[in-house]
Amino acid sequence: MRALALGALAVLTIAAASTEAAEPSAAEGTARYFLLAPTFVANFGHASNGRLQYLKADVTLRISSDEAEAALKHHSPYLRNSLVLLFSRQDDDAVVSPEGREQLRRDALEAVRTILVQEEGKPYVEDLVFSNFVVQR
Repeated sequence: MRALALGALAVLTIAAASTEAAEPSAAEGTARYFLLAPTFVANFGHASNGRLQYLKADVTLRISSDEAEAALKHHSPYLRNSLVLLFSRQDDDAVVSPEGREQLRRDALEAVRTILVQEEGKPYVEDLVFSNFVVQR
């Protein structure tokens, strides 16, 4: 009986070990997303009709490590400031056309990477997406 119990335990241990090896872990190298919260709201451009124009955007960063997430959390105020200033400098063409939005996305990604390289020595961010983008003119 004891030999049967030990045999069953050995089979369960081997099965558990092979299951752990087959399951992907949420370790380094796995893509994940980091939302720079709260939502960005900035006034932009020079309205010819005298009304303020606003841009509202949710910025999400694609990263792949715990180290990157820690750096983003630590430098979040600096990153947010840089992006607010970038968004505020835009004109109508940059925020209403698809080409302009894509260029703004690339500029925002470059701004984030530049700050992270300056502060941490690594760019950490693989990509930047606007998960929400609304303009009020």
